[in-house]
Amino acid sequence: MEQTAFAVIMVAVVLEVLGQVAFKRGSMGAVRASHNAGALRYWRNLLRESWIQLGIAAHVVGLLFWIAALNLVPLSVAFPLGSLSYCGVAIAGHYWLGEKIGHRAVAAIAMITIGAALVGWPRA
Repeated sequence: MEQTAFAVIMVAVVLEVLGQVAFKRGSMGAVRASHNAGALRYWRNLLRESWIQLGIAAHVVGLLFWIAALNLVPLSVAFPLGSLSYCGVAIAGHYWLGEKIGHRAVAAIAMITIGAALVGWPRA
């Protein structure tokens, strides 16, 4: 796989991770701001939350990078590499949100990473 294709996919993965962490932060802020005031107020607060807006922007830009990646490599390569976003979200949630990662999750992250590496490894 070319370095350009790999870089495009990794940018898409990073933007996916950023978007998911931003959505989590934004949803936590909207819940605090709503104070059990009802669904309508929650949705209004959610849309006004700057973290949610950042998450939407990250997803839109990430989608553009993902579409570019699909033009550079076969889907059978791009999609497994895209699964690295699952690993990134779990790790980012741990470090930025204080979420716990258990031993099974660590093993799963390692297996996903190894699988993505095998799929993306240059062919001889």
